[in-house]
Amino acid sequence: MEKLMLIAGCSHAAGSEIDGTEDSHENRRLSFGGQLAVRLGYRPINIATPGFTNASIARSVLKWFAANYDPQKMDLRVLISWTESNRIEVPYDQTRMNDGGAANWFDVTSNDFFNIILGFEGNNKKEKEICRYFHRFIVNNLPYMEVSTVQQILMIQYFLKSHNVKYLMCNSMQVWEGANKHLGYYLDLVDKTKYMGVHSQKDEVFYWKYKNLGYVNENAQYWHLGEEPHHLWSQELYNFSQENQCL
Repeated sequence: MEKLMLIAGCSHAAGSEIDGTEDSHENRRLSFGGQLAVRLGYRPINIATPGFTNASIARSVLKWFAANYDPQKMDLRVLISWTESNRIEVPYDQTRMNDGGAANWFDVTSNDFFNIILGFEGNNKKEKEICRYFHRFIVNNLPYMEVSTVQQILMIQYFLKSHNVKYLMCNSMQVWEGANKHLGYYLDLVDKTKYMGVHSQKDEVFYWKYKNLGYVNENAQYWHLGEEPHHLWSQELYNFSQENQCL
């Protein structure tokens, strides 16, 4: 059986800008997921995509399984790195042209959705109108956004458990602000032995932890870290997985 590790997430899980480019095979090789897979003896299948929301990440996992998973031929492990909850995707009536870049596999259904991130204003008149509308919605409804994210997390948790697939989850960006009383109803159901830092605050998630420790990626134009933080995070993930036997 082929030993594979599926890696899903946003640009941070893709290793964006480690080498100065937004996406490359070298970035993905050096990403924390790529390093973790090799350390555990698995071939990385990195489907992380820059700009993805948590809904996009969850759907990419479901679609990959539907298109590729064969338990008779694969010894599969899964690493999912969730992004910030203040991103939203909406169904879009114009098919977008993302081809997945250097991803090992790409969920083409994501081209039927428009990913909206605070700070991104859109590329044309229609996108700018949509962004203005949903930027207001996001800012005014953060508790809703967080509840939506934890629902996505639980969906994937139970999906992977239904397939008896070992997995590990973590946070690339700040997922929770920490003041949402509605989250507890859901977080109590999350398997903490398979989610490193499920309650992480801003200074504990991948990007902000190493950013605040002073790591600077001179190659990066946007918010992305270099090779050393990816190496350190892969070590943390490895230690957690060994302690909890989740991979």
